[in-house]
Amino acid sequence: MKPVHEAEPEGLDTGESRSADAAGDGGSAIGIYVHLPFCTGKCPYCSFNSRPARDGQIETYLVALEREIELRAGNKVAANTVYVGGGTPTILPSAALGGMLHKLRAAFHVDDDAEVTIEANPESLDRRVLAELREAGFNRLSIGAQSFDDDTLAALGRRHDAARAAAAVRDARCAGWDSISLDLIFGAPGQSLARWRATLQQAIRLRPDHVSAYCLTVEPGSEFHRRGVVGAGEEVELEMHAAARSLLRAAGYEQYEISNFALAGRRCRHNEKYWHGDDYIGLGAGAHSCVSGVRWANAASADEYAALLARGALPIAYVERLSARRRMDEELILALRTAEGASLPRLSARCGRDAEREYRRQIEDLRRAGLAAIEGSRVVLTEQGMALASEVAVMIMA
Repeated sequence: MKPVHEAEPEGLDTGESRSADAAGDGGSAIGIYVHLPFCTGKCPYCSFNSRPARDGQIETYLVALEREIELRAGNKVAANTVYVGGGTPTILPSAALGGMLHKLRAAFHVDDDAEVTIEANPESLDRRVLAELREAGFNRLSIGAQSFDDDTLAALGRRHDAARAAAAVRDARCAGWDSISLDLIFGAPGQSLARWRATLQQAIRLRPDHVSAYCLTVEPGSEFHRRGVVGAGEEVELEMHAAARSLLRAAGYEQYEISNFALAGRRCRHNEKYWHGDDYIGLGAGAHSCVSGVRWANAASADEYAALLARGALPIAYVERLSARRRMDEELILALRTAEGASLPRLSARCGRDAEREYRRQIEDLRRAGLAAIEGSRVVLTEQGMALASEVAVMIMA
């Protein structure tokens, strides 16, 4: 990967033309991700680019973010999803979040019916804030509940209890939100299968429109990793994932991706862009972008990010142009995470190589192992394959 400070690759917009030039393959609308890296305190399992803010840091960051939006702006860019993540975006004032969204809409051609998501933690929400965010133009709320068991929440270092998490969902409904997603974690320290099933049952009673059920992974850079905390173990984790599939499907939720379940018409359109290999632009410290096979990432440090933009420079830390084979590998692995699987003709057309020929051996190995099925021109993972997605990725890359 080549540091962008040395040179911009041909075809990557630097902002000088005031156009992101990112209509993407076939001119389809892009997704926009905005990263707000600030939170009230770092959870011990978290390895994301987030931290508590120092005095005045949020204000400086928002000025820098506005400048990046201006540099990336362009009338040629159409967007139909916006996703504001963190950190905990909702620790910022609602007026500041609304102002940021207004600037995005002014700078990019954001569809009137775009999906506009904001992440939130339960303790940062009340009915007033929820009403203000809806008024500001957000129409999808992703709540980091993680569990409805107080012991599990304590083990995860969360700052809310189960009652507050449930109240956040009810308050959001009262404030007019009709698209609510819940994030849940399984495989937490001390979490039993029975406790996980109880969390799923409580989530179903609250009837969110979407549920993301993630297995805890202890990543380098997290406090859990430094402390030597380990997960529940593969056998228990597989049982917990199977419980999520069983209970959520029985309650009417479609599993459309390994970790994601939705009521009819309530899939996360923004995340589908990642799984389908569509183009997206990331704004903010550490945010990643990928447009027409060129990937870049911003400086992860909020201070460095702001300093670069204060000098009028785009805050890019690295750039890489994906080879056709690398792009095809990644798009195949991501597509196989979805219920629809991977279309080999589509993959060939997007990457300019014969996907069926390139992956004939790997696909046959997956089929023989009971991890994938061939449905016409599509490759679709079986339930066993979904449960062993990491092993599938290794087989494909081999």
